[in-house]
Amino acid sequence: MELYLFFAFLLLYIITAFMLPKYLQYKIWTLAFIFSFIITSAAIGFVRLSRQDVMMDANQLNWYYILFLFGMISVALGMFNLWLYRKPLWRILFAKEDDDNDIDDDD
Repeated sequence: MELYLFFAFLLLYIITAFMLPKYLQYKIWTLAFIFSFIITSAAIGFVRLSRQDVMMDANQLNWYYILFLFGMISVALGMFNLWLYRKPLWRILFAKEDDDNDIDDDD
């Protein structure tokens, strides 16, 4: 299942790279990352708050713990990245086609 999603996103990226302007491509992929970040955060929060007992063997419990741990690490790092790159994200999300300065330029 994960490979299908990976190849579907890869195909979608190739299509957007050739058919859309850069500012719109950046906007689409940044918004996709932000939405997936919010959904992952909410899902991890629900898992953490529900505290349900689940019948698992020790091997499954280890993998779920690693999944939860790295999910929490990615949420924390995503929050730091959103804070660190808030100005470039603001420019990406609210850029217009007729803006004079290019998104790729560094200030």
